[in-house]
Amino acid sequence: MAHFIFSAFSDESGESKIKGQIAACKENGIAEMELRGFGKELNINNMTVEQAKEIKKTIDEEGMKVSSIGSAYGKINIKDDFEPHFEAFKNTIEVAKILEAKYIRIFSFFFDKEDGYDDYKEEVIRRVKAMVDYADENGIMCCHENEKGIYGDTAERCFEVLEACGGKLRAVFDPANFVQCGVDTLKAYELLEDYIEYMHVKDALYADGQVVPAGEGDGNVEEIIRKLSFKWKRIILSLEPHLKVFEGFNALENDDETKKGMDKHTYATYKESFKAAADAMHKLVEKAQPIRTGIVGVGNMGSSHIRNFLDGEMSEMRVTAVADINPERLEWAKKNVPWAKRYSTAKELFESGECDAVIIAVPHYFHPPYVIEALKNGLHVVSEKPAGVYTKQVREMNEFAAKSDKVFAMMFNQRTNCVFRKMKEIVDSGKYGEIRRVNWIITDWYRTQAYYNSGGWRATWSGEGGGVLLNQCPHQLDLWQWICGMPSKIRAFCSEGKWHDIEVEDDVTIYAEYPNGATGVFITTTGDYPGTNRFEITLDKAKIICEKAEKITLIELDEGLTHNIQTAKDGFVRIGTHTVDVQTDGKNEQHPGVLNAFAGKILHGTPLVADGKEGINGLTISNAAHLSSWTNETVSIPFDEDKYYDLLMEHVKNSKAKTNVVEQVADDMSDTY
Repeated sequence: MAHFIFSAFSDESGESKIKGQIAACKENGIAEMELRGFGKELNINNMTVEQAKEIKKTIDEEGMKVSSIGSAYGKINIKDDFEPHFEAFKNTIEVAKILEAKYIRIFSFFFDKEDGYDDYKEEVIRRVKAMVDYADENGIMCCHENEKGIYGDTAERCFEVLEACGGKLRAVFDPANFVQCGVDTLKAYELLEDYIEYMHVKDALYADGQVVPAGEGDGNVEEIIRKLSFKWKRIILSLEPHLKVFEGFNALENDDETKKGMDKHTYATYKESFKAAADAMHKLVEKAQPIRTGIVGVGNMGSSHIRNFLDGEMSEMRVTAVADINPERLEWAKKNVPWAKRYSTAKELFESGECDAVIIAVPHYFHPPYVIEALKNGLHVVSEKPAGVYTKQVREMNEFAAKSDKVFAMMFNQRTNCVFRKMKEIVDSGKYGEIRRVNWIITDWYRTQAYYNSGGWRATWSGEGGGVLLNQCPHQLDLWQWICGMPSKIRAFCSEGKWHDIEVEDDVTIYAEYPNGATGVFITTTGDYPGTNRFEITLDKAKIICEKAEKITLIELDEGLTHNIQTAKDGFVRIGTHTVDVQTDGKNEQHPGVLNAFAGKILHGTPLVADGKEGINGLTISNAAHLSSWTNETVSIPFDEDKYYDLLMEHVKNSKAKTNVVEQVADDMSDTY
């Protein structure tokens, strides 16, 4: 996900004073300025160091930043004397340093119509490299803008100049200027993509070259911004309106034929044209990344979600806010997503107005109340697993969500794995008859004591509400019921602190019975190494075997078990079998897949990976297992939720605070689920 920074040529606001330009930018949601000049007297090219210091003082006082120096260097004829031009450039580099601008825009020199580009190519590159090298030595990056009439008026010649500078020169991509040169902007983007540092938001028409608001011309601005939105970087979108202003427009009579015939892109004032251009820019970015997203909890999973956003995995969402009670995690967020608003409580974020949707990534007990609070504030919500700690609480959450018109999703990312989707498809097809037996050994969760000591709430009844079943296995419990259906009875043995110094379960064996008489066994632990991950489903006419969540083996029987058992004459008969080559689509989109589906549901009404209300199913199995183990009894589903809650609270009451916590946060969790 790219983070777009809104900048602008502030002089096009019609304001000639720095404070007026800053005010115009702020009024139009623009946080940075590409400085070019202040009225007729002061241009960035002739600004002195002392003048720059005064301007910088005002910029700092007003809380504004300078994104780039909008210079005109390189906008002289290739046959003009370069040395005075270069000396002025050196002065402007000093100005750029004072203004703390990272970039300075340059061009690649005008040509007379009779001049041939090849005749002056070497001189163009010599001059450009001189500017680039000098700027680089002084910590400023030169960015070349494509422009009509200069050497770099086509994408191919821009590429030549960029390549010649050995990576020190970057590109300012200007769609309107390419349109005015008859260039296909999408092809130009494809060629220059790796060099583009920032973009001028400007559009134009091929027919006459007229500049129009972004998205209303032939520059494919909307598509290019969408493509940029997939980048993992901070990208400046710098507004350069260049729209037609006729200051006598409002003086015309309403019924005057002249006014009726005026172009729709003519504006009465520069203020109006600046606003129209800014509105168009914001609209296009909102279309590319329409969902403003807040992340509640910047621990292991929250920071992992931020990393996925930064990696460009989500195209229709953008991070606009984060919340965490730990100041250190907010500092991490400030460093990694500096544009996002930061809050010390979830409530502040929910009420901020900065988000359309939120991701809940906090300790388990808080999932249901935070989901409810977010929905109350009119926010779409996706909750991390598990849905909660106890079904009674989750049921209340589901009932509230059912009354809301907002989207509620659960982060069951393993449902995106093509292997599990294919297993469900095979079972649901009914081709091989009913399920007879299910076995899942999932013991590849090996954890050391250091893991359990990494958080004060981890592996405690009061903080986490459970161990391996509630922390590591919610995905597998969800997949079990998603693929095979809900069992009707549970008998379980949950060993608490068997392998680690913890108060919750770290070794579990579950025996399950289904309404049709099928049985299942689920075994898990965090104390085995090397672990096993083997999921078997025995159907009447086939067996499905899944190893390590990576490979499916489908063994078809020539005759169904039920029929063979009843009719075979030989007591020791062996049924014929053959292995089927199972094809999947190969996709395993994990967390980004869930979030992209979440965005799709919000924007387009397309299906979720997992509706939030489905989170109660896997938790029901988990709660039933605990209840069975605590009471040493077989538990029927549905079970007595009040009884479970009372027993859980007894464990919470006896929960002990940790004294050996060594805080650790991992922002890459891709190999832990």
